[in-house]
Amino acid sequence: MKQRWFFILLINATFIMQMSGQISMPSKGKKTNTQQKEQLQIDEQLASQYYRNQDYENARDLYGKLYEKSGQIGHFQQYIECLLQLKDYDKAEKELKSFAKKQPNYYKANTDLVYVYTMQGKTDKAKKLSNEILNGLTDNASSIRNLSYGFLSRGLNDMALAVLEKGNKLLDGKETFYMEQANVCRQSANYQEAFRYYFLELEVHPGQYNNIRNTLQSILFYDVNNSFADELRIALLKQAQDKPDNLEYAQLLVWFALQQEDYDIALAQCQSIDRKTHDQDAQIYSLASICLNNKQFDIAKEGYNYILDKGKGNPFYGQALIGTINADYLKLKTENRSDTKAYERLSKRIDEAYIEIGIDNLSKLTLIQADIMTYQLGQTDEAIALLTKTIEQVNSKQGQAELKLKLGDIYLRQDEVWEATLLYSQVDKSLKEEPLGHEARFKNAQLRYFIGEYEWAQSQLKVLKAATSKLIANDAMTLSLVIKDNLEMDDTGEELNRLARADYRIYQQREDEAIALLDEIISNGNEISIPHALFRKGEIAEKRKEYGAAEQLYLQIVEQYPESYMADAALMHAALIEHNHLKNKESAKQHYEQLIDEYPTSIYTAQAKKNYRKL
Repeated sequence: MKQRWFFILLINATFIMQMSGQISMPSKGKKTNTQQKEQLQIDEQLASQYYRNQDYENARDLYGKLYEKSGQIGHFQQYIECLLQLKDYDKAEKELKSFAKKQPNYYKANTDLVYVYTMQGKTDKAKKLSNEILNGLTDNASSIRNLSYGFLSRGLNDMALAVLEKGNKLLDGKETFYMEQANVCRQSANYQEAFRYYFLELEVHPGQYNNIRNTLQSILFYDVNNSFADELRIALLKQAQDKPDNLEYAQLLVWFALQQEDYDIALAQCQSIDRKTHDQDAQIYSLASICLNNKQFDIAKEGYNYILDKGKGNPFYGQALIGTINADYLKLKTENRSDTKAYERLSKRIDEAYIEIGIDNLSKLTLIQADIMTYQLGQTDEAIALLTKTIEQVNSKQGQAELKLKLGDIYLRQDEVWEATLLYSQVDKSLKEEPLGHEARFKNAQLRYFIGEYEWAQSQLKVLKAATSKLIANDAMTLSLVIKDNLEMDDTGEELNRLARADYRIYQQREDEAIALLDEIISNGNEISIPHALFRKGEIAEKRKEYGAAEQLYLQIVEQYPESYMADAALMHAALIEHNHLKNKESAKQHYEQLIDEYPTSIYTAQAKKNYRKL
């Protein structure tokens, strides 16, 4: 039907042009140059349409005629494509041999002819022509690449590699084709050979480091069963051992170890580089901080201590000292230890550390000390006094903001609501479009939610949904939905008030009171509030190391309320408990897969994919 309309439009267009005088018909039946060009364009469009519609016979006939008229290589190439699609290899062979005699320098005719011989089963002819092509190669890099691409486009990967290998010999170091060879091997799923060529390229051109690393990263992204990662690990370790002085290999191993979350290998390799170059302090400090964020506390301490061993003259000394203290504190908190003596010893270490650090690091150390005083030692008044004093001493706007947020948190814990909101508002105003400003605004909105000022909270949360921080934006979206959906379900606000009070008690670490409120919601609540209550109970159980109970609470949300905005987070929490604590890898794998399949837009999906590949 489409073709019929095409012809009708074509006839009408021609008729109109004739009537308007735009086409003057020659008296003796010969077409003018203008008419010939127009006809050529029309035939090209029609041939292209035939080809797109997979009508290869009509496309073949039309491209054949076009080539006879124009002699253009493009028309000939499309003519050959049609013959190949029709599997008319005998005709293709005849046409290609004829064309090659007229155009001996056109590489594509020869590569296509090798392909045709291969498809016909004429292996001797294919081999003979391939050898002739290789023997005829010159030291022209562009020709070598084009010839290789020609073979590669026909799936003749071995010949593409052979051409590039011969090209390396001909150019003798003036130019190399290692990246192209690696690409061919990748397409053949021959990863070991691909690595070999990447490593050769790295030795010849160290400046290609970023390009090679990015290429490997893109491959790792699609490596679902970890087969590529395992081969790359072995290859990198071997290269690093065989050529310990090659810094690019060492850096690549550090990068890869981080991708695989092999933090101990990454740190050991980074330290090894530093012993040679003495310029890796920033990298080691950054790596230790990554370990800290990923709860690898012992490895983080090892990295920080490596810097401390260099002495107080090291520019990262103060930050590394705080890092060791923070690692010990976070480890105690993560293990949920209530060992007052351990926290007292840590607090004393902080008092001693104040003498060694500069003013730039003062706020970071105070934040840890205030946390210990407030939440572990029951010294809330002392913590407030310390924070207030440090705010006056610190000149950095960022440092002051962090201290004010911490002070606001402590006031809110003590039910000093208006002191807290004042501090949050100050930070919001001073760092309006920065991450700390967004955090302050969220804390203020959360405070208003705790005390039942839902309209005010919603106005702030609406803005925060577009925050640059994904975590803040997600938290804002979740809290906004909690308020909105509960009020729509119950316009009296009674259910939401109970939920807000429970959340406030959890914030204040009054967990037994919170559980009593949450149990009321679970018994009498609605489909909006119950998933929220179950999730909060799961968090409390997880904090108390009641992992089996926490897992069941999270899975209850997924099974009974799969459409809830808490479901993806609940599924992730359940999978992490199974993965890290219950050691039930099959269940963890199943739940990671469920998260990936059923909640593809979740902020947890990327981590779920990573953990799934690891398992």
